[in-house]
Amino acid sequence: MFKNDERYWDINQLNKWFGISSLIFLISMVWVFIDDNDDEFKIYQKEFRKLQIEITQKNLDKELGAVKDSREKFEERLVATQEIYSSHANEVASIEKALSDLQGKFYKANMNYQGQKAKVDEIKFLVESENVHENSHEKSHRDNYNKALVKLDGLKLTKENYEIEIKDNEEKLKGLNNELKKSQEELDFILRDVTIADGKLISLDRSRMSFLNRIGDIVRDLPILDFMDPYYKVNQIVVKDVHYDVNFTTMPVVDRCTSCHLEISNPDNIDAEQPFTTHPDLDLYLTSSSPHPLESFGCTSCHAGRSRGTSFVSSAHTPNSTEQKHDWEEKHDWEKIHHWMQPMFPKRYTQASCFKCHMNTSDLAGAEKLNLGLTLVDKAGCNSCHVAGNWRSSGKTGPDLRKINEKLKPDWVAKWIKNPRSFRYNTRMPSIFEQDNQTTEKIAKRNINEIASITHYLFNNKHLDNGKTINKYLGNPQNGEKIFQTVGCMGCHISETDASLAPSPTTFSNLTKLQGPNLVGMGSKVSAEWLYNWLKNPHDYMASTRMPNLRLSDQEAKDLTAFLLDSRIYEFDKLETLELDTIVLNELTVDWLRKMNPEKFAVAKASKMSTKEKLAFVGEKSIRHYGCFGCHNIDGFMDAKPIGTEITYQGSKTLDKLDFGLLHDIEHTNFAWIENKLRTPRIYDRGKESDPLDLLKMPNFYFTEDEIEAITTAILAFNTDGVGKDLLAHENLPKYNKDGHRLVKKYNCQGCHLIENRGGQLVEQIGPAEYGPPNLNTEGKKANPNWLLSFFNKPITIRPNIQVRMPSFHQINDKEWDTIIKYFQGIDDENIGYRADYIVNEKSTEFHAGEKLHELGACNNCHFYGTEFPIQTASTWAANLAMTKVRLNPDWVVEWLREPQDIMPGTKMPAPYIPTSDILDVDDAEATWGNNLVKLSGNQDAMLEGLRDYLWTIDGKIDISQEVKDYFEENGYDFSDADDEDEWDEEDW
Repeated sequence: MFKNDERYWDINQLNKWFGISSLIFLISMVWVFIDDNDDEFKIYQKEFRKLQIEITQKNLDKELGAVKDSREKFEERLVATQEIYSSHANEVASIEKALSDLQGKFYKANMNYQGQKAKVDEIKFLVESENVHENSHEKSHRDNYNKALVKLDGLKLTKENYEIEIKDNEEKLKGLNNELKKSQEELDFILRDVTIADGKLISLDRSRMSFLNRIGDIVRDLPILDFMDPYYKVNQIVVKDVHYDVNFTTMPVVDRCTSCHLEISNPDNIDAEQPFTTHPDLDLYLTSSSPHPLESFGCTSCHAGRSRGTSFVSSAHTPNSTEQKHDWEEKHDWEKIHHWMQPMFPKRYTQASCFKCHMNTSDLAGAEKLNLGLTLVDKAGCNSCHVAGNWRSSGKTGPDLRKINEKLKPDWVAKWIKNPRSFRYNTRMPSIFEQDNQTTEKIAKRNINEIASITHYLFNNKHLDNGKTINKYLGNPQNGEKIFQTVGCMGCHISETDASLAPSPTTFSNLTKLQGPNLVGMGSKVSAEWLYNWLKNPHDYMASTRMPNLRLSDQEAKDLTAFLLDSRIYEFDKLETLELDTIVLNELTVDWLRKMNPEKFAVAKASKMSTKEKLAFVGEKSIRHYGCFGCHNIDGFMDAKPIGTEITYQGSKTLDKLDFGLLHDIEHTNFAWIENKLRTPRIYDRGKESDPLDLLKMPNFYFTEDEIEAITTAILAFNTDGVGKDLLAHENLPKYNKDGHRLVKKYNCQGCHLIENRGGQLVEQIGPAEYGPPNLNTEGKKANPNWLLSFFNKPITIRPNIQVRMPSFHQINDKEWDTIIKYFQGIDDENIGYRADYIVNEKSTEFHAGEKLHELGACNNCHFYGTEFPIQTASTWAANLAMTKVRLNPDWVVEWLREPQDIMPGTKMPAPYIPTSDILDVDDAEATWGNNLVKLSGNQDAMLEGLRDYLWTIDGKIDISQEVKDYFEENGYDFSDADDEDEWDEEDW
């Protein structure tokens, strides 16, 4: 039979497959809806809602419990008031009925009045027209107007009578309601927190909602309908001043972390599990009253990561440990986002982000790890070999080697270069040799000859000290030890052979004790002549030194020299002298020549060179190869460029720019690469076959794990992240604040002094605080800047009974001193560059009252008056009061006299006794206190200002350094154990 169907496919089959495909499409569409609405953040938000219900219920129960007794009391009072109110129900009903009737009558009377007023206005118009146009109207309008006014007055009187009656009835009703209203308001006030908690609970807990609200709460989060006002939604913060790079431009960060970390700034969530727990340290972060409000900084500006991510993985979380990584893989299916260049910092490195806003400081509160890392970068000289654009080197960290012949012997230098830690266990000098890529016999021999060549280069053509005049420079080592412990050496140095007793762990405070080297083994290292001359004037030997001049007498310098030279490292002395191998030296020479010339030329040229020439040549090449000039001034290398890779943006380097070598057991992250580089600098050479001159050459500092973590934090901080100018905290500080801070750090002022509540650990070595260096808090408000500059340039005795002395920093010029002075002033918001002389009115009542207070206070018990010594013993001596007018700020002196403990906690200076008005009002007060004090009637400010004015008139010699020195040379300092518990000392005048 002929088929008229021209379709190629069987229609029944098509229908069947169309049905199947439609079903699959329907399923896929449903799947899309489910998947699109099954966001991970919604799961967290649902869990958080349950948590909030629990917390709010607890808060409600807590509030109910807190007001239980008060609530019952006020509820009883309310019930009693309601009963009283109910007893007047008939009266209230009568008043309310009367009010209703009166309001109706008032309405009618008011309408009549308003109608009549309209008629009066109409007739008034006619009368006024008649007055203007006398013949236009009949005179009868005047009569009508007068009659209308009489009627209006009557209606007004009726209306006002009703108003008075209404007001009287309202007052009666109000009087009956007042007690009830007051009782209700008192109860509402007591239950205000309960009401808030209950209202919040109703908005959270569907079981407490009305039926319609419950339906609405469900509908608002349904697919498609959730565009209106969903409960479960992406929370995002646009951080306008923090941008991220999208190649051709930068875009503000859109931070969505709070989609999961809900109410992270709410202290009520402190005990909740992640991701709902409260952020630590809310005084510093997130809250609107903190320096880093959430709205301005978001989360990823500090933590990094993918700000737009709304799931655990897509946010680019980074585990803090291997254990945490395995835990995350199990709980969250965590995996690294391989192509996201800025994953979140591990928790231990979060402080790296502080640097983007707080450059140019290593004293940032709350960023102790970053502070330590930046300080170590300076002290280890990382930024001497590696250019760090935002954290530039403050100078060479090692000694000047241009006069090495005056200080050291070649044999000692060679053994030191080979292994510095064999001489000083905690040296900051890194080890270039004997590292794990130099273990073959061939390379070990090369290293010995490189060391010999470097030593030869350093001493080449220089006269060596023969050390024959040793006794001429030696004194009493016992006295030298006392000097070392008392004059201030221990502000920067230790002399400790036992590693277990050295400052540990590495902290800012402990680093101030190690500004200079550990002075062990000096007898094995330097000559007596050199050490004596160095102690007398370090600046003469090394102009760039940070070591100040302690103005030691010749005998003090000899005693200190003897003490330091008593320490020897005998194991180091016994080490074998390094033997030069001329064959290996020739190989080294050829290798270096081959770098620049053809093989044939290199061999020929080497054959014509003498051994000394080869030593000098290889020494110069080795110094340049290993970058010794990064930390030391060396002849021939004063203009040499750093050899290390620039680290200005090391923290932003992508993994493809980091060479992990042949190692696969190291986690491939930037922080892991840095950690291992610091721990074992040559580790990435393992397994490689390289030419000796192509091996990695970064020296080993033998950092501790804490130090590695701190330095890694600092290096991660060197990145390309940028923030808006408004967030740059360091840009909002005056330049002298930043530069002054760097100078204070450079010269280790905090090794001796407490500045910004940090440092001053020298007191731990000396003993009681009154015998230690002064606390420099409030120094900006305290000192006359002109006097302070003169003091810095020529220190004089201020507190006569202490042995620790302010050294002379001849290397600091007036401009730098001025910067430091302005830094102190900036700390105290005191910006006065010049202070005019303070003029005292010696005829005033206040002045004479101050004179009497001075007399009664017996200030001369402790204080010098020029060269006039105090009455009491040296253990109580305090500052020379003749210095007051040139040294101190008049306003500061008044506050100091008011309460010394508020300014310098722990000072022995007592506040002067100030009589009150009650004391001055007694009959014989004038005989005791004098006429002028009585006149002031207990005015404390006036009396303190008067005492200040009197101090300003005390004359005498200002610099009594010689007089004090002569006294103690004759009598000694043996009063530190004296029992002066009931006496006092002025600590910081």
